[in-house]
Amino acid sequence: MSAIDINKVESEDDKTLDKKQIEAEEKEVMLKSDGDNEEDVELRHDGGAVKAALSGDITEQGREVKPKFIPIGAIKMPGFFTRNSDREKSKEEEAIENDSEKEKSQDKTVDEGNPKSNFKFLQGCPFSSFIKKSQNESDGNADKSRSFGGFTFKYPNIFNKQTRKNAEATLASMETLEDKLDTPNDGMENIKLDMTEPEEGKVATRLPLKERIRQKKFIIDDIVVCVIVFLVILAVIIGIVIGAQAGPPTERPLRLGKYVTTQTTCGLVEGILNEGVYNFYGIPYAAPPVEERRFAYAQPLNNLSMCWNDTLNVHKPGAKCLQFLENGTIIGDEDCLTLDIVTPHVRYDSPLPVVVLIGANTLAGGISPAQPSALYARTKEVVFVRPNFRLGPFGFLALDIISNSKYPATSGNYALSDLLVALQWIKYNIKHFGGDAESVTLLGHRAGATLTAALTTIKKAQKLYSRVWLSSPSVIFPGEALELSEKSNEQFKQISKCNDIDCLRNMSPVEILSSTPDTWLGNTIDSLPKTEEMKRSWLVLDGDLLRTHAYESWDAQKEAKKEGKEKVFKPMVFGTAQHSGHSELLRMKHLNWSAETVEKMVNESYIGQKNLTSIVFKHFNKTYDGLVELISSIRTLCPLVSLARMRLVAPMYVVLGAGAGGGPKGSRIAGIDSDVEAILGTFDSEVPEQRRFMAAMQQLFYYYVWHGRLPGPETGLIAVGQDLLPHHGLPACDMLIQEDIVPRYAHID
Repeated sequence: MSAIDINKVESEDDKTLDKKQIEAEEKEVMLKSDGDNEEDVELRHDGGAVKAALSGDITEQGREVKPKFIPIGAIKMPGFFTRNSDREKSKEEEAIENDSEKEKSQDKTVDEGNPKSNFKFLQGCPFSSFIKKSQNESDGNADKSRSFGGFTFKYPNIFNKQTRKNAEATLASMETLEDKLDTPNDGMENIKLDMTEPEEGKVATRLPLKERIRQKKFIIDDIVVCVIVFLVILAVIIGIVIGAQAGPPTERPLRLGKYVTTQTTCGLVEGILNEGVYNFYGIPYAAPPVEERRFAYAQPLNNLSMCWNDTLNVHKPGAKCLQFLENGTIIGDEDCLTLDIVTPHVRYDSPLPVVVLIGANTLAGGISPAQPSALYARTKEVVFVRPNFRLGPFGFLALDIISNSKYPATSGNYALSDLLVALQWIKYNIKHFGGDAESVTLLGHRAGATLTAALTTIKKAQKLYSRVWLSSPSVIFPGEALELSEKSNEQFKQISKCNDIDCLRNMSPVEILSSTPDTWLGNTIDSLPKTEEMKRSWLVLDGDLLRTHAYESWDAQKEAKKEGKEKVFKPMVFGTAQHSGHSELLRMKHLNWSAETVEKMVNESYIGQKNLTSIVFKHFNKTYDGLVELISSIRTLCPLVSLARMRLVAPMYVVLGAGAGGGPKGSRIAGIDSDVEAILGTFDSEVPEQRRFMAAMQQLFYYYVWHGRLPGPETGLIAVGQDLLPHHGLPACDMLIQEDIVPRYAHID
């Protein structure tokens, strides 16, 4: 047996049944073809033309034709290539082809039937679609999956290639077959080409969206898109909620870069931007107190006929109320019930605390240093409001001819009604100017502090402010009934020659002021007490606004707070300067204040008449500073100590002379205005000690404005010099109180 025959036998032993069947069929086809062309091919006795061709013995034109590897379904013959298309396909092959055709038809349907199917994945969001349960479980060759809730998410195996067991064999190209010519095997050979399994993720992507939902087969893109859509919807909802709660713009726009407009309950007003803050001057808060409203309580602007139609320009300061200055000069206008506002912001978010400045040197008049500060409105973040109120006879005249014109019969205290209406206006309008109506501090100075103290006893006003700061007020409040006050004012009727209310209302403002007795205009704050000293108060118990003494009202409020019945007693701070009795008029009385001059003035006063001169000079020295300190203790300091420490148990501060300045050259006197000037930044601070005092005073006040309490103990005396320190006591006040000088001779505004 030849080597060719041995190889053929070995090859036949390795052939499977299918290969033998295929070879037999191919032999028959070729034998038929040989029978028709006997002249071209000569059959050999060892197996025929096919076997000869496969064995490599047949040559064409002197060249040996080598056999090539033939895949299943095809045979390579010398000179031609034939595909076995006539044999019957097995059932397994037909099933594979049918499955392949179905997948192709489904892909075609998805791509052709719905060209916008790429956007249809939004309907497959697992957060918004109802998912039915899967009818069949995944097979063992499925990709790795994870369960989340009721869903199963499949991740495509994009890196692991798998072979499908029943994949259809694919014919190799002619170039692939030719590369196998040098193989050592002869004869026919079955070729099974490996085919990677389609990735599960790609198959799921080709599935229709509804089919993916039904089979619960979601890809990463579906999850990412659904999360993005969910976040976008959440952001839209949050934006809608914030937009619904948002009010007008946080900051009002400017016109021409300096004019700002805001609203009030009576119309629009336009202010001006200056020094980094917004200024609104002369905004009306009550009806003009003229003609039939003269000597009547203030009337709020609660009627459209009292308001304005267009925008009201409030760019310039308005007129002050009619009043007497300390030198006897008359200034102001009767139509003056307006207020000024200085605010760092005109907005509705983050409202700022409000400071209401109520200042007057006396109840007859006098320009107070309690004026709004642009610098400290900006740096301390507060809103300053300064209301004008009536003074002198226009604000306090109590007469029987006025009381008889009203029901119930009453007169006097018109200025208190002005402040009450102003606080009501602030309550309803300050939010349009960036202020907080729930944080209102009343800063009263001198006669303004006396009015503020009286205002705290009015029940209608107790809900209109949050806390009170009283700087150098008078502790002498009205204690006489209205009838007695009216009789003491008969002198005004005699001078004016009026016997009814119409006569008083027809008089000119100058005639009203001219009818005021000079004795009503005196001030005792800078003088030593005398034996027959005239005492007169502008305030009266009118029976309407003021019904009880301030002491009694405060005690009742304090007791109610302790028992938990009513919490109407608001925080209150008293304060004054150690040299509040200093004035330029007093200092100019003598060019040289010697010890003999000081001792002579003390002996001529009520102190000398009581033989207390030697005792007094144990506490005070015989200088101008010592004299001023004695006057201040009798008129202001010791009466306040008695009121604040003994009766109200309220905190109190005392501005010391060291570092405060304000007196004669070379003197360290703390004047009566030094605390308010330091608070509002108008204090003349030339040396480091004065600047430290100014900073300490501001720390005390603005902490109280923002927090409602002092930065330290709530009770006791606080000494304000270059720092805030506890006061060690006032033995001089104890002596003056024991000798019954205080508060009998406390100053009256």
